[in-house]
Amino acid sequence: MNSSNPKTIKFLISISILITTSLPVLAEERCTLISSKATTFYFGIETPLPDVNHPVTIDFFHTDIEVAFTQTGWDISVASDQPNSPLEESSIAPEDALLYGNINARIMLPSIPSGFEFVGAKAGQTLWVLPQTGGSGVLPLGIAAEQADVSRLCLWNPDDHRGARDGDKWFEVKLVAVRGPADANFSIWQADGINPPVVFVSTYGGGITDDDVFYISAGSHTHINWGFTKPGLYEVDFRISTVYKCDNILTADIAPIGNEFYKGNCFVDFNDFALLASHWLQTGCGVKPNPCEETDLDGLGDGKVGFSDLAILAAQWLRCGYPGCEH
Repeated sequence: MNSSNPKTIKFLISISILITTSLPVLAEERCTLISSKATTFYFGIETPLPDVNHPVTIDFFHTDIEVAFTQTGWDISVASDQPNSPLEESSIAPEDALLYGNINARIMLPSIPSGFEFVGAKAGQTLWVLPQTGGSGVLPLGIAAEQADVSRLCLWNPDDHRGARDGDKWFEVKLVAVRGPADANFSIWQADGINPPVVFVSTYGGGITDDDVFYISAGSHTHINWGFTKPGLYEVDFRISTVYKCDNILTADIAPIGNEFYKGNCFVDFNDFALLASHWLQTGCGVKPNPCEETDLDGLGDGKVGFSDLAILAAQWLRCGYPGCEH
């Protein structure tokens, strides 16, 4: 019996309010793609100091943008070496940090080297670069994922042509917006002085695209070049994503509204309830392919969608399967 009419749904909602217990059910491990809110980082390219809006100026010392997902949720910060700090590193909130490009970051470009057209500068202009190596009197800035809780991350393959082409516990650092001086361009790349540069981000010639992304594996850190074509303040927004093990006991997350890694959204909500309601009292669920779309949750082997399945969904109602999620 299939029923999704308003009277049936109203009846099921009333019953779910009365249910306070559920049957224990084991589930297979599930992985789902999760993403942070956009985080803004502030770059001051020869801007006046101090900056009252971003009071911690970071210059000279080895620094990383730290991305992590832990047992409490997303942890995104600026981690900078400080000679006088106890652990020789301080963690700074992104909104407080001014990642500074001083006068030594200037590179005069009498011509544009072959393969570097992506920076968006013209011959005779100046390019400001925060380099991937230190020792030049300029801030060396990298990206790190050394603080991540790797035990709950899943292996996945972004299949990115710039290096992330195998299964690993990857973080995706995706550019979503840049606000800066008029007609300025922003870019990120790596270079070894022998091979052509590997370009990860370039706003030149088309703005921001899906290709403006950098991947870093959990537990590692790397340094890259950051390019700016004009002096001034740049507000750069990144969104961080990874693939996380959804809580295995969240068995009522059954609605097919997920992503390529897992059909659910790691959250039990009305989508799941509506799917169960659409199969209410249906029998014959034990065959394959399953005509009940996995709404027979109780594992009793009765092949029927009924009150015991509703009890499980009610017990998990509005529960999320990963730390710090918001719905």
